[in-house]
Amino acid sequence: MVVPALVSGIVLPGLLMVAGIAALTCLIVRMTVSIAIDEKKIVLRCAPFYSTEVSISDVLAITTAPDTSLSDGYGYRIMGKNTRGLLVGGPAVALETNNRRWIISTAHPQEVVSTIQDQIAAK
Repeated sequence: MVVPALVSGIVLPGLLMVAGIAALTCLIVRMTVSIAIDEKKIVLRCAPFYSTEVSISDVLAITTAPDTSLSDGYGYRIMGKNTRGLLVGGPAVALETNNRRWIISTAHPQEVVSTIQDQIAAK
């Protein structure tokens, strides 16, 4: 079986495809979501694929959200009308802005909610 594959030249493309799938799987498994907060903006990042900024003045509400799982998807997700997700599974927060709702995975949802609420109150 290998000899005909070697003769017809399909082994190298097959190995390259397997290596590409393995590399993509590694990227997905190592994907992380981070939330960076300062006085004026919130930076949402789903490394290594996506990043966006939300102005603190645009935030209407921040609450804890139900835990996410693999069935919700992984990475940047379009979850319905004006709802986007940055998901890696586990605890999450829901961030409501003037024009969008975000579901964001975070290991410490209460801390994120408290910090953003403090920034909203300070504006």
